[in-house]
Amino acid sequence: MLEGTTVEFKREFNEKVINTMLAFLNTEGGTLYLGLSDDGSVFGLGGDVDLEGRRITDSFRNNVAPDPSPNFKVEPEKRDGKFIIKITVKQGSSIPYCFTKYGLAPKGVYVRIGSNTVMATREHIHQMIKDNSAGQFNSELSIEQDLTFEYADKIFSEKDVKFGRQQKQSLGLIHPDGRYTNLALILSDQCPYTTKAAIFEGINKEKFKDRKEFTGSIFRQIDDMLAYLHVFNRVRSTFDGAYRIDHTDYPDIALREAYINALIHRDYYIDGSVLVSMFDDRLEFMSLGGVMPGVTHDLMLAGVSVTRNEKLAQIFYRLNIIEAFGTGIPRIFSAYEKSSVKPEIPVINGGFLMRLSNRNYNIQPSYQHTPQYAKEKDVGYGSSEQRILGAFFNVIFNKKDAAKLLGITESGAYKLLERMKEQGLLNARKEGKKWVYYPLNPSSPRH
Repeated sequence: MLEGTTVEFKREFNEKVINTMLAFLNTEGGTLYLGLSDDGSVFGLGGDVDLEGRRITDSFRNNVAPDPSPNFKVEPEKRDGKFIIKITVKQGSSIPYCFTKYGLAPKGVYVRIGSNTVMATREHIHQMIKDNSAGQFNSELSIEQDLTFEYADKIFSEKDVKFGRQQKQSLGLIHPDGRYTNLALILSDQCPYTTKAAIFEGINKEKFKDRKEFTGSIFRQIDDMLAYLHVFNRVRSTFDGAYRIDHTDYPDIALREAYINALIHRDYYIDGSVLVSMFDDRLEFMSLGGVMPGVTHDLMLAGVSVTRNEKLAQIFYRLNIIEAFGTGIPRIFSAYEKSSVKPEIPVINGGFLMRLSNRNYNIQPSYQHTPQYAKEKDVGYGSSEQRILGAFFNVIFNKKDAAKLLGITESGAYKLLERMKEQGLLNARKEGKKWVYYPLNPSSPRH
């Protein structure tokens, strides 16, 4: 018997023994003999062999995740009048296994290459995860396991939906072996996938007006991104007799649906950000990955949806972030039904582009309704702040009212109202357990 891919000899127990056991677990399995020399001759173990076997068992079981217990066996043997220990390790069913103190990092994962035990590279770990999953990114193990869900907890609480460990398991955030999935990573505060937004002057990318990158939980990105777009979604007004009619550059529902669609359908296997670009004449949402096979332009307009990230879409549906599967694009086009310009979905290799036309481009604005005290505070033209001040002039309101007006979440509305308070545009006070707001200048605001 010689050493090879599935056979290893060690004279005594040390750290390399545990490393080799982990490597067997992550590859094709194998047998390790403790008490044999490199040439296979019997060296033997001194002391209590049963005690040594228990020490090996406890060390491996207590330092490896997920639990490797069903996949290995430690038993003493006697050869040439001396005691050795035979350790049999089967290939595990929850690959990759790792040392708990290091997690799914190279120094935490060992594999067998030929007759050598080596640390896995990050690329190898990624491939092991893909090879041992169902081919769905959301369901695969997350390499990052030190996750927190502070922002997600807040969103689930606002929607009155439970979000404990049991719910995380049923939603697919926790793998059957107890570790977090990539879906959990996307929802977590440590989400590495970002959104980059840019506001350009004119109709090309020559000059920036503003740009920003949105990070953190995908829920935080939704709130922050939509609040940001509302600041630049200008309002132009016309009059029909004595009645003022406000026209935003982009329908609120179209902004929301286009961005949510980009998040749900992007290919998270591909590194890179969702790109949101606003020009004078259009607003573009670019996500990576392209249209799913078999889905045509006509099918999308008809509401046929083949979802790349189904578990993520299910969570968005449960939280009422989307109304139903496949309705986003029809709702966007419906919002432009009475407009002379329409959304476009150009064909892009390797990506999905949703282009919203500016309904007010090349239309001369007749009047912009802005309360005098808002002008004095130099609030940006057509901003969400103006819409708040115009709608709630001399009225006490709360974050729920503001969220409904702007078509954003209550978390996003709260951030906007707090910023307006810091800018000196609003005052606030507590009524019971909730904060209410009102403009500073008008006296005796009414409910």
